[in-house]
Amino acid sequence: MTGILYGIGVGPGDPEQITLKAVKAIKECDVICLPKADKEKCRAYQIAVCSVPELRYKKIISFDFEMTRDGASLFAMHKEFYQHYKQLIMDGYNLGFLTIGDPTIYSTFGYIMKLAKADGFDVEIVNGITSFCGTAAACGILISERDEHIHIISGQNNNIEYILKLSGTKIIMKSGKNIAAIKELLIDMEAQGKISVCAVIDCGMETEQIFTSAVTIPDNSRYMMTIIVKTIP
Repeated sequence: MTGILYGIGVGPGDPEQITLKAVKAIKECDVICLPKADKEKCRAYQIAVCSVPELRYKKIISFDFEMTRDGASLFAMHKEFYQHYKQLIMDGYNLGFLTIGDPTIYSTFGYIMKLAKADGFDVEIVNGITSFCGTAAACGILISERDEHIHIISGQNNNIEYILKLSGTKIIMKSGKNIAAIKELLIDMEAQGKISVCAVIDCGMETEQIFTSAVTIPDNSRYMMTIIVKTIP
């Protein structure tokens, strides 16, 4: 009998925001998979271990998932790592892949899930609180009201200037090295009274920082930053 692969979202950063279902799944999984070789530097692990102390004594498989936009390199890396997971699943072990936020939003788990499903393995997703929901709560704002649209955008999108002009709420994630250019666009639109901007770095963590205007957002690249842009009617 083969095992099951679980994608487990541990929330944006605050250990108290991990769900009961995620805690249960972590406790019941035979092996825990991490997207970083050093578990002590893995944010998902550090969040989870605060709520599930017994995680320290579980079998851990951890690899460094390189951030690259080269499709061929990315596929080769995921396929190589997946071979380790595949053998354990075939041996009947249940694997829990931990991910910050929710496994369905820009998650490394997604690549592994596709490979596992292609091999006919059972895959289950355990949702977590997303970084943009955590960001909205930290800033004390609503993401949407009534018939407002919501756009979730990768900061790497080449059409971001066009997307920012769309009505409704824009959520910008994974800004990376593009943050300075994005910030410049936001400052201009904010000055014209077209939008309001808030952003959070390290949401829910001790290092959390909240910014309530575009001009205050740091220029340097920060992976763990979410920006919420709301259109002003």
